[in-house]
Amino acid sequence: MEIHVVPVSWSSHSLPLRKVRDAVFIEEQQVPRELEWDGEDESAHHFLAINEAGQAIGCTRLLASGQIGRMAVLAEFRGTGIGERLLAAAVEQAKQLGFRKVHLHAQTQAEPFYRKNGFLPVGEAFMEAEIAHQRMELELPIPFKSPGKTPRPVLREETPADRTEPVAELLNYRGVADCAAGILEALHHPRRNLYIYSQALDHALFDNPEVVDALSSFARSGPPVVLRLLITDTTPITSRGHRLLELARRLDSKIEIRRVPDELAEPEASFLTWDAEGYWLMPDYRTYSAQANHRDPVQANRLAERFNYFWERSSTDPELRLLRL
Repeated sequence: MEIHVVPVSWSSHSLPLRKVRDAVFIEEQQVPRELEWDGEDESAHHFLAINEAGQAIGCTRLLASGQIGRMAVLAEFRGTGIGERLLAAAVEQAKQLGFRKVHLHAQTQAEPFYRKNGFLPVGEAFMEAEIAHQRMELELPIPFKSPGKTPRPVLREETPADRTEPVAELLNYRGVADCAAGILEALHHPRRNLYIYSQALDHALFDNPEVVDALSSFARSGPPVVLRLLITDTTPITSRGHRLLELARRLDSKIEIRRVPDELAEPEASFLTWDAEGYWLMPDYRTYSAQANHRDPVQANRLAERFNYFWERSSTDPELRLLRL
């Protein structure tokens, strides 16, 4: 099935947009008509999903406030990735407009979908149109715009063999094996510092010889490097054992593990960030759905700032200290 997601205006495409939203929100979910048609559509950026027959099958919109909403896909077309493509189109539009952040009100049953796409919950759940919702936010990189009068440079063609620097590209990983491969790929890039935040150094992701060997090579490299790990629960690694814990024992002057206090711990997100340059992020450690960019200084710095905030308020867990004796 061939699907196209295209930006459209309310003035030219209000009829198909209304048709999709009427079917999903008013008829299926029983949202009152006066709440659905809120007067915001004429000034919004709209996106329409159209199949090969020219049928409108999904839509969403982006408001001037940075809110993404009215995400709807006809029932018979759900589960085919259309919602993800609509969301990506709205996020990309927000980047082009220079927004620093976008937010949305997710129906609580759809919260995992938005987590998978990088959105994080903010505050408590609330009721909207008699449906439970959760506010969720996504930080955006600052778009670079070259000065209009600067001549566009002519770049020589590169072959894969002569490309030595990481390319700014958003990578997505699904499933345990794919996420583990993403971590291993990310570990080829750090040169100066590497920060790892994980609830319990997930055995499926971090307790394997290739990952430990990569971290060992980084820790032993020169000039002196920084390798710091934050965890929220020491029980799984102290009770089951962990290759990374063994490595930290052997290289205790080069690798430091601290435990985040319960009141500060991030309940779900796990991430790696390095050199103020790249990152690997799993918004919910239970879903094994992650994204990475090996050259995104904006997001890498945000994650590093979050890590350092926790690091300064954390300490070595007594159980880990005892295990190193």
